[in-house]
Amino acid sequence: MRWANFFHLYQPPRWPAAVISKVARESYRPLVRFLLSHAHVKVTLNISGSLTEQLATNPRHKEIITGVRRLLNRGQIELTDSAIYHAILPLLPVREITRQIQLNRRLNRRVFGRAYRPSGFFPPEMAYSAKLGKILNKLKYQWVILDGLSHPGIVNYQQRYRIRGTKMTAVFRNRYISDYLAFAIQAGDSRRFLSTVQRWNGQQEILVTAMDGENLGHHRRAAKRIWQTLVHQPHIQTIKVSELLKTLPNDLAITPRAASWSSQSQELRRGVPFGLWRHPNNELHLLQWQLFLLVQSLVERHERRGRLSSSLRAEFDRAVASDWYWWASREPWWDVAIVVGAAQNLHTLAEELNPPPLLRDRLRALVHKIATTARRWQETGEARRHAGEFLKSARVPRYLGGERVH
Repeated sequence: MRWANFFHLYQPPRWPAAVISKVARESYRPLVRFLLSHAHVKVTLNISGSLTEQLATNPRHKEIITGVRRLLNRGQIELTDSAIYHAILPLLPVREITRQIQLNRRLNRRVFGRAYRPSGFFPPEMAYSAKLGKILNKLKYQWVILDGLSHPGIVNYQQRYRIRGTKMTAVFRNRYISDYLAFAIQAGDSRRFLSTVQRWNGQQEILVTAMDGENLGHHRRAAKRIWQTLVHQPHIQTIKVSELLKTLPNDLAITPRAASWSSQSQELRRGVPFGLWRHPNNELHLLQWQLFLLVQSLVERHERRGRLSSSLRAEFDRAVASDWYWWASREPWWDVAIVVGAAQNLHTLAEELNPPPLLRDRLRALVHKIATTARRWQETGEARRHAGEFLKSARVPRYLGGERVH
């Protein structure tokens, strides 16, 4: 069986250094060391610029950076492009999408060197839309990796799919096997792995999985050892995504559905492709996006007039990160401090731009409403109740920092 492993490595911008060090110790460093000592194991990685920025500025993480460079130079891994601060790209204006992608490429090329020549693209959270597809095609990416739910039918992994109206190939991960590896596989399951693959992947001799790299050791401690055992199996050949695509037959034109790797079929039927970050029934999400769009209009106005400093532009670039919407979702993620802190940071940025009085009043009112709504959900237990209902209906368990979320 040919197995294309894809791992996404990310930490939010300006995340606590202690957390970065913990994840590096539990996931990033062991993965790089394992690959360096097992030259036959090939993987495709996405390292978001947000994480690159924090690893490269801390001398304690130099081994990770130099190790990735070595792996790139000897062709054992490939890196994809992405958005530098992990924005949900379909929810952003075209100009901001392009900027996030270009910033990511510029930073990673500077840190990882000439061997950083990405032909593929990973949309954060695999959040895809037709608008994003047109932008990626214009930027000349050869392929984009998506969740199987974005396929309009049943994925045939022996087939190469071209996105209709573009020159790009769509690569679809097997959601069931990916989630099994990320959230469910247990010690001893390596013996049953192939039978599980056959049950959820059919008799196909190609497997494409994709998940957060932090699942190997940080979120789930046992998963790292199990994965290392699996890639050593004699009947498994690991392969990079780009290498796999070269072996597939002619393109079949399709139109992928707007979805993410967290989307659910019932959500798509209701027209909600990105519910963890912008759900029409989530009052906080609606308030957060109102605030973001107001600040964005203020940033654009100053930029057009040549009055926007590079430091404030960089602050706004970081503010598009998906995390504060995710932590407001309650499915099951919830953190009142992150939600309120992010709103206050956006407000501080806006104040630096000297908004007119009416806009200043509106911004203050929005930040106040976000804070009071978040604290009400916390104090009344509404957030906990919603998260509990979600977990009861969830198809797979959730883990964070080595602990299962209950």
